[in-house]
Amino acid sequence: MSNSITQIITHTFLLSLAFGTQLFSPIVSTRLTGVGFYKLGNSIVLMSLILAFGTAFFMDPGLDTFSYVCFGILLLTNSLTSIFHKDFKSILMWLLYIVQTITFISLVFHLYLPRPDWLMFFLYSSLLLSMSNFAMILGHYYLVVPKLSEEPLIYCLYIFWAIFFLKLMASLTVLLTTATPYLIEGNELGDGYTFNWLFISMRYLWGYAAPLILTFFTFRLCKLRSIQSATGVLYIVEFFVIVGELISIYLMAKHGLAL
Repeated sequence: MSNSITQIITHTFLLSLAFGTQLFSPIVSTRLTGVGFYKLGNSIVLMSLILAFGTAFFMDPGLDTFSYVCFGILLLTNSLTSIFHKDFKSILMWLLYIVQTITFISLVFHLYLPRPDWLMFFLYSSLLLSMSNFAMILGHYYLVVPKLSEEPLIYCLYIFWAIFFLKLMASLTVLLTTATPYLIEGNELGDGYTFNWLFISMRYLWGYAAPLILTFFTFRLCKLRSIQSATGVLYIVEFFVIVGELISIYLMAKHGLAL
């Protein structure tokens, strides 16, 4: 794998995680969880942003001035919210969130708008990856706030499924059209017939089938108020989603297959 492909995969994955986690942060009120949960999510955003910026800067130093400014604003505003956010979300925190969201959207469109297929791929991947991560850390936080209702976690599962099925439909469309020649015996496209089947099969089995089945069990456990068991399953969901999205980003970066 060339350095450029490695850089694209790493940068896209880290930026996806940061973008979606930032976007979903207001889903659960800090009045219910306490500011600790928000700061946990915020630390994921900050670390992902730092690593994404470092990856772009050191592996392929091609960022333009607008991207530098966006990264600077995001790092500054997220640092401020991490320091000053309280259990009650003040007007200042909402204003910072609006600035963060607008800046993130501007950065994503700036980086991916020249390739509309990449833009849609990034948005689907980011939302799916981040919601699985958000649900996992929320489930873990029930150990800190045992009296927290199961409704926020169930709400996260509903959002996950909505994103999941939209992404799956888009992926199947590509599979049945653009990707079909890659799966014909004897073809020399992509990584070759055998490896094409291997990567695409793993993408669907690990990245789609496994999370769908496991989130159904998570939902049933939440209904039974067995949150610790549900959180354990969500850790596995997160693992399979990460593996599936990494394979998907690889296929997109190297072969242009938005699976």
